[in-house]
Amino acid sequence: MTAKKLYERDFYAWTQETARLLREGRFGDVDLANLIEEVETLGRSERSQLRSRLETLMEHLLYIAYLTRDPRRDGRGWERTVNEDRRQLPRLLEENPSLKHGLDEIVQQAYQTACGRLVDKSEEMYEQGKIHQPVTEKDLPQACPWKIGELLRKDIYFTRAQLEQRVKPPPYRM
Repeated sequence: MTAKKLYERDFYAWTQETARLLREGRFGDVDLANLIEEVETLGRSERSQLRSRLETLMEHLLYIAYLTRDPRRDGRGWERTVNEDRRQLPRLLEENPSLKHGLDEIVQQAYQTACGRLVDKSEEMYEQGKIHQPVTEKDLPQACPWKIGELLRKDIYFTRAQLEQRVKPPPYRM
């Protein structure tokens, strides 16, 4: 069976066969097209993991700021998620230092996703009578209000008022 057919029938067997061929120096027998595709996918998955963790971290920080009156009482589950992401993100960046290039863009994308999730969650909580008014997109800072160091620092949280104060549009001048 050719390597290409093996790739289509049994991915795990293909990975083992490809590794064996590479170890033996039989580069001409390697299914190069699929190997290149899989290597590229590995890189995308690391970037995707970074973005996903940042989305979840910011989502839960926003929940704590916007949906709790007393974070120590109301947001314990959200706080545990924040703590876990704050443990995992530095390790991910340490193991993949090139992910730091373009980090600002990833943070902004993740923030937009987190904002959308907050709006959805607040609507759900409003319908359940858990909050008096849902949060809208207009209520949120347009740009990410955290610096990357603040996102990763243990035990740092901001209230809604603090977040909104951090990212104010510049005053209009004539």
